[in-house]
Amino acid sequence: MNETHLATKTRRTYIVITLLGSLLALSVYALAQSVQETAMRFMSHDLALYSETQQVGRLLSEQERILYEYYATTEPALYTDNYMHNFHQLTSLLTTVSNDGGDSHAIGMVNAYLLSAYDTAKALDENLAADFTDWDLAREQLAEISELRRASLPLLTEIEAEINASVAHGYDNIRDLLSVTVWLVIVFSVGVGGMSIYLGRHAARFILLSSENEKLALFPKRNPNPVIRLDAKGHLLYANPAATPLLGELFENHEAEATLPANWLNNYLKSAKYAGDACSQHTRTIAHRHYLMQSHWIADHQTFDLHLRDITERQEAEDALAFQAYHHPVTNIGNRTFLEKVVNDHLQQQRGFAAIMIDVTDFKVLSENYGLADALLCVYQVGEVLQARTTALANNLSNTIQLFHIADACFMLLVAPDTLATKCIDHLAKQFTQALHTPIGDMRFHLTFGCTVYPAQSADYASIMLHSNIAVESAISASKQVHYFSNDDGDRHQRRLMITQRLEKAIDDGALTLYFQPKQHLAEGQVKSCESLLRWFDDGTFISPAEFIPIAERSGLILPLGEWVLDQAFDQVRRWHQQGKGIQIAINISPRQFMQPDFVQGIARRLDSYGVPPSLIELELTETSVMETGAAARQVLVALRELGVSLSIDDFGTGYSSLAYLSGFPVDKIKIDRSFVQYMDEQPEQQAIVLTICQLAKNLGLSVIAEGVETEAQRELLASFGCDYIQGYWLAKPMPANEVEQLFVG
Repeated sequence: MNETHLATKTRRTYIVITLLGSLLALSVYALAQSVQETAMRFMSHDLALYSETQQVGRLLSEQERILYEYYATTEPALYTDNYMHNFHQLTSLLTTVSNDGGDSHAIGMVNAYLLSAYDTAKALDENLAADFTDWDLAREQLAEISELRRASLPLLTEIEAEINASVAHGYDNIRDLLSVTVWLVIVFSVGVGGMSIYLGRHAARFILLSSENEKLALFPKRNPNPVIRLDAKGHLLYANPAATPLLGELFENHEAEATLPANWLNNYLKSAKYAGDACSQHTRTIAHRHYLMQSHWIADHQTFDLHLRDITERQEAEDALAFQAYHHPVTNIGNRTFLEKVVNDHLQQQRGFAAIMIDVTDFKVLSENYGLADALLCVYQVGEVLQARTTALANNLSNTIQLFHIADACFMLLVAPDTLATKCIDHLAKQFTQALHTPIGDMRFHLTFGCTVYPAQSADYASIMLHSNIAVESAISASKQVHYFSNDDGDRHQRRLMITQRLEKAIDDGALTLYFQPKQHLAEGQVKSCESLLRWFDDGTFISPAEFIPIAERSGLILPLGEWVLDQAFDQVRRWHQQGKGIQIAINISPRQFMQPDFVQGIARRLDSYGVPPSLIELELTETSVMETGAAARQVLVALRELGVSLSIDDFGTGYSSLAYLSGFPVDKIKIDRSFVQYMDEQPEQQAIVLTICQLAKNLGLSVIAEGVETEAQRELLASFGCDYIQGYWLAKPMPANEVEQLFVG
């Protein structure tokens, strides 16, 4: 058979394969369209209906929470705004579920329960708004509302079960379509394979025509690289002069019948025999040298041809670069890049594991006390101990346990299976109960562990890093050594991100507002001062300062937020001053804002630009912000005192200072924290603390403010103790400026 005849047969075969392939493509396309239509129905109808049903359940739970909060606080807005908004949402959502094809009977029952709960909630509102609330009746009403919600849950479950049944039916259809597609592809593949065998038989004869020329080209005696020919069983047939130094390392019984080792024959040569191009390539180490080995299978002669090239220098350079790319330059522990590679390998294998972030919590203090260079030396010592113990654990447990150095003072531990995570953490934590020898002396180190698990909690590398970091931060904020990530942590993190974004926009848009809580002078019975309190209503939803202020401090938004509060408070003082009302406003100052280099200049500038007497401005500083900054804080306080503004210490008693120590600071007032006032009429020990604070403050010439006063008994006790001012719900809640000014003495 000549080359032209072979080419003709090949073309005909390719035409047949192309026609079969086109037919297969059309069939697969038709099947894919059917799968797409079924999937689109899931996305547009079933999933939407399922999501709406889930939303009904969440809104019912939210409704119950609002009414319990209303019962606890008796705040009317919780009913008139929050509850009614929730009720209308539920009514609208149930209508949508019904229109989308939900179980009409179940929806009707849920709607009936909702209307019953509405009637009970309305009765609860009338009860709580009455002059004399029947608390037993209120609790019964709440219990009835809870029972109605629980009665609704099985109905929602029925709707979800109906949706799941529809999804299961669609899934079976898709599976059948995919099965047909697979069989079409298999039949086509078998056909193509048979034709390839047919062509291969004719191609073999063509290859035979040039076999002698190939022998001459493959075995030049003067080739500087080793060339070796073997028979099908691995026996040496030929070796060029350059291969002579390797023969003793490669072959057994070289003097008699040289035979390649069985593992070489099976692993490196037979792959070439069965490869499509009759050639395979491997990198092998022989006699401490690295070689690139190409293995050719010459089917006509049933022989293997080996071509070797020495790549030792290149390989060593690549190994060095690879090591540097994947390891920390000092500790030689795997770095962040290597961590990502290993994690992705686990993900591809769908292998479950635990990721444990290890934070050297002392690093910041070490940097401040000894400098960054010495602090890093200490961290390197910690890394050395962690690496040694991790290696020992991996050997003892015979499992995958790997350590990575991913930041200056941060390590990551991968543990597979994840069930060993707690055991590993406990073992490593015990290693640091004793002092370690470091370049700057023996020191104890505190490690914080944050753990997340794949795939139960984290789905990819990015989420693993995020969730383990969230776990570490949660442990540090809760003063714990170990924290295991949960879905609640993720929800809190997402809410913090949302609040951060919304708060930044609210500051830019001026969407915040100041409320004012009046203070009463106990001796005179008059109200001539108040405290400014920041309030945020995001699209009508109240967000508590207790939630967004810590987020602002962490994100850095506390500085623009503090500047906005100062401007608004000064502007309000100016308005009242122009109306002839000498009302003093207390402004809360964050620790970070207090220690800004231009803070005093900012206060002086506002006093001048707003034209208000300094005596009408009171700055409230937290106890810890004053005590932690020491001498620097005193300098700022002296400069503020020279401006003429009043200074007070907020939340006194919750920190670690004493009145005697505070006497060295130029402050005018201290504010007793609400935690001491709240139960003082019931707990004698709390009364003793408050009385002591009042007496010592008087001896030091300081005025005393008690916050959180809610009962007449508390007010009378504080008056008898010599407290100067009170504020709290007994006097008035925080309110807008136009409402609070009615309480002031003209």
